[in-house]
Amino acid sequence: MLRKRFKVAAAVTAAALAVAALAACAPTSSSSEDSSTLTLAVSGRPPSLDPALQASAGDLIWRWHAVYDTLLRCDEDGNVGPAAAESFELSEDATTLTMKMREGMTFSDGSPVDAAAAVASIQHMQTGGGSDAGRVSAMTVEATDDMTVVLTAPEPTGQLPTFMCFAPGIVASPSQIDGPDVGTDVISSGPYELVKTKTTTGSVYTYEKRDDYWDADSYPYENLEIKIMPDVNARLNALRSNQVQGAVIDQATAKQAESAGLHVLKQVSAWSGLVIADRTGETVPALGDVRVRQAINMVFDREAIAKGLFAGDAAPTSQIFTPNETAYVESLEEKYPFDVEAAKALMADAGYADGFTVQIPSVAGDDGTVSPTNPLIVQQLALLNITVEQVTLSGPTAQDRILGGDFPMFHVQLGTADSLFDIVQSLQPGSIWNVKKTEDPELAPLLSQAQTLQGDEADANFQAINEYVVDQAWYAPWVTVPSYFALTSEEIAPTQTDQFHLIPNLWDFR
Repeated sequence: MLRKRFKVAAAVTAAALAVAALAACAPTSSSSEDSSTLTLAVSGRPPSLDPALQASAGDLIWRWHAVYDTLLRCDEDGNVGPAAAESFELSEDATTLTMKMREGMTFSDGSPVDAAAAVASIQHMQTGGGSDAGRVSAMTVEATDDMTVVLTAPEPTGQLPTFMCFAPGIVASPSQIDGPDVGTDVISSGPYELVKTKTTTGSVYTYEKRDDYWDADSYPYENLEIKIMPDVNARLNALRSNQVQGAVIDQATAKQAESAGLHVLKQVSAWSGLVIADRTGETVPALGDVRVRQAINMVFDREAIAKGLFAGDAAPTSQIFTPNETAYVESLEEKYPFDVEAAKALMADAGYADGFTVQIPSVAGDDGTVSPTNPLIVQQLALLNITVEQVTLSGPTAQDRILGGDFPMFHVQLGTADSLFDIVQSLQPGSIWNVKKTEDPELAPLLSQAQTLQGDEADANFQAINEYVVDQAWYAPWVTVPSYFALTSEEIAPTQTDQFHLIPNLWDFR
């Protein structure tokens, strides 16, 4: 029996940089003249197509969604349905996920997409060194027969089906995984095949449709072309000249896109603000006092931040769950009004009227610029006599230091999905964004129950978690922010339907 959190249909038809020069957008032949070709621009620096190295969010997922099916498929609301596995069941204790493979499905070389392939793919993800390996690294996976895959977690994990919609759920060919060129000799389980003769790694990827794919009808384009364009202005110009039909843009270019007659999709996709990571006062004792954390929340003018830093295209918030999640509690928005005097009083009550010193990271981007949020943090915390020391970080290890717990406090703009996903990524002791691995005896039972509760009971528990975290001021959120996606025509795709509300999925393009 399928659990109610995962709304499953009998079949699924589901209706985020090397700099790219603008000259690279100039066509030798215009893809806009070929209605059978969909051309998309992506913003990231791509890894190889080794299935273990793929990430689960952002526009780069198109590269691998084209050639790798996943065991399960998620919609924009977090509901899970079948894909390469045509049915699934999560055990009542949320530790065991059993999936039945789709009968008759094959790879592009004709070999079967079966349980052995699924097991080999998950094991490859576990050991392949990719960023998503942690989702399944502690789990065991086995094929109990030719078409049945059983994934077992060491503790209740209500996100097990969701993980199978992400990169850990990729189904790759065992012969590709075992081959010397695992990242280039792609054997497709997905709707398209990679055309190596028309592909230049790191620049352009070309695909042709597989008519024998089980869900081929959901992909009307015979050809798919993905161009790597890290510069947002290059993407905007390519859209204007119809050299690409869809691309992620940003707040700064959204109005330009609309003025150029492009169709712009926008959805709330993240929250922006402070992670107060040292909640136990391990390195900064003052942060171990909830009154200090609450005072920090009250010294930021969220309305002014929404208007100033985000040009009004953001909404003030005091919680890390967005309004499209069931954990969201509207009344919590009144919890921390902008009130410097009240914040000072809390600091005095806690014994920190004279403030303290705290380090935060200052992360330089590829172009050497740093986020405009740090001056705001320095300015506002100074009102509480808190001295902020900025530590400059750059390069590929910058995020590793932040996620490694080197800083007691830092700014983040963190993407959200559904309530349980956000709990798993931020609040549990092992969560990636719980960088100090905070454990709270009052919160722990609520987090545990979140893995197994269903329906209204689950939603009530999510809200109780949210209320506790806001009351304890684990974070100082400022605003919720949208993502932007531009299309040459509104008929091409309806909305950002991936679970992170960033892009349309490949099966959405028409």
